[in-house]
Amino acid sequence: MTRLLDSVSHRAARWAAHLLVPAALVFIGYQMLTVWVSLHGSMQHYTVHLTGVLLLAAVIAVIDGPDMRKAAWSKALHVLAAVTAALVAMIAGWFLYTNLGTLEFTQPFIDAKALVMGALLVLAVLVLTWLLWGFPLAALCALAVAYFAYAHLIPATWAPSHTRPNLLVSTLAGYGGPRGLFRFMPLSADMIFLLLVYGGLLYGAGVIGMFADVGRAIGNFFRGGIAYSAIVASSLIGMVTGQAVSNIALSGGMTIPSMKQSGFTKEQAGAIEVLASTGSQLLPPIMGLGAFLMAEILGVAYFEIVKAAIIPGLLFIATIMIGVFSLVGSSESIPYERQPVDWDRILWIMPSFLVSLSVLVGLLYLRYSPAMAGFLGIASLMVLTFLRPGRYRPELHQLAGGVREGIRIAIYLALMLAAIGLVVQTLSTTGAGISLGRSISAIGGGSLPLTLLLGMAIALLIGMGLPTPAAYALIAIVVVPALIDVGLAPLTAHMFGFYFAIMSTLTPPIAVGVLTAMRISGGTFIGTTVQCFMLGLVCFLIPYAFVAHPEILSPSEFGWGGALALAFFFVATALTSAAVYGALGRRLRQWERVLAGLAGPLAYLVYLATGNVIAGGVGPVLLIAFLAASYLGGGVDHRGKLRA
Repeated sequence: MTRLLDSVSHRAARWAAHLLVPAALVFIGYQMLTVWVSLHGSMQHYTVHLTGVLLLAAVIAVIDGPDMRKAAWSKALHVLAAVTAALVAMIAGWFLYTNLGTLEFTQPFIDAKALVMGALLVLAVLVLTWLLWGFPLAALCALAVAYFAYAHLIPATWAPSHTRPNLLVSTLAGYGGPRGLFRFMPLSADMIFLLLVYGGLLYGAGVIGMFADVGRAIGNFFRGGIAYSAIVASSLIGMVTGQAVSNIALSGGMTIPSMKQSGFTKEQAGAIEVLASTGSQLLPPIMGLGAFLMAEILGVAYFEIVKAAIIPGLLFIATIMIGVFSLVGSSESIPYERQPVDWDRILWIMPSFLVSLSVLVGLLYLRYSPAMAGFLGIASLMVLTFLRPGRYRPELHQLAGGVREGIRIAIYLALMLAAIGLVVQTLSTTGAGISLGRSISAIGGGSLPLTLLLGMAIALLIGMGLPTPAAYALIAIVVVPALIDVGLAPLTAHMFGFYFAIMSTLTPPIAVGVLTAMRISGGTFIGTTVQCFMLGLVCFLIPYAFVAHPEILSPSEFGWGGALALAFFFVATALTSAAVYGALGRRLRQWERVLAGLAGPLAYLVYLATGNVIAGGVGPVLLIAFLAASYLGGGVDHRGKLRA
């Protein structure tokens, strides 16, 4: 029996693997067609999109399901659950598509058949979320549905009134409008889907591999240069995939082994990759999916969010590089070595990336739809890819791999949007989100510093174990209103929440980014988490910088105040890294290390709180000048140690 179940599971996985690319191409073709032609009404379009997402999610779940470490019955159950969810989604999706007109007028007074179909559609989403995203996100969404249905039984004054089954199902299943499962479907269908496919095709077109050569070229100028190259490569990859965990898995397979071979420990290599991939979610053009959510919530063009994130994103990456500089200076096991660079590869492949990216960003800047930008970005990428010389032109199987990568990322995120729509709808309809936000405001007592610290802590807790977009969607409802209540502008409040949604990927005890990296590096969870904290400590100051100086989020209004804040931030970053690792170009004496720890973050916080340049900036700048003079003056040997 065990052999039979194993055989069935593996055979189903092989069939699904053969089916994925053709099915993906059909779905991508449909999405591209809708950019130019309106095939049907908007809700019918979103119904087709959600049904297609669920069917492809089931195919991916079957491919990923059979695991040699699992029992035969567990693998077979995984495949059965995926196939059943696909059949249910197809039947319920067809029912919804053919009855949308009737349901729009009759909801919430729906008949028994509509009630069953809606419940089955919700169940299919929950099952596939469990199979693809794991237990934490599926459990959160299931608990939200249960709360919607049974919260009236809670003996408290704030508990909502009883919700009838027909109202519950019609609301969560999205009958009559984009709510529940369909709350964020316009975001997936009309905005991000083709952008994510574009990111996957960059992998198939060889652009992702070319980034490694760009990183090596930059890293050849510094000791431990492979780490800088890893940061550059992971950031460039992440800026077009927009997903931290996927980016760690994609780029970490190249960068982490290279760093280990160059003297970095397993934990250090994993931490550098985690932080680079995390920070890349702040970099345009795709950023994280949360940025698209933010644009929708604020009612602004997505490009406005891109402009606001440019300086924080660059600060994040620069901070990691400064931290690596101190890390390398503290280690004697990391040599200076030059890595070979294939310049011809860069020169032939780079144009296809730069031109297609320019087309994409330019269209977003001109306020064209993200779907249009994604379509023309894909078209220009493919044309320029096939104009390369034969040795730099991808094979058909490589392009198929790019399609697989792009459709995986797009389907994972679209499925997550459907699932998190259940949670957001529950928080909105029952009033639970408003109640939680008022609780934060009450605890903060109107104090901006206290509310910021409380909001940061809650955002990090919410985000543990959740993908960034899901974490941000909840933070936007629970935390952000409290920040607005104490005087923050809506954009600043949302960027604060989005930033800590990103940082939650490396927050223990779950830290999904760390878990992904340690599987590649072979390091320990605790050790990698500690290295993430050491390397990324100063990154926690970035949101407080743009709260104190909102012009950081508006490059067009950037002035001397913002420039001074950034200058002091870099000084604080260098001194904090020096204190953490005991080195900044050279090894530090104990008293220098203590002084750096005090003069770095503490002085910068004083500056942010008071705006006093003398109290917050002069001391740290003088200390940096002293350390730089002792290094440049030749007082250290080739290993960064002080000469006798």
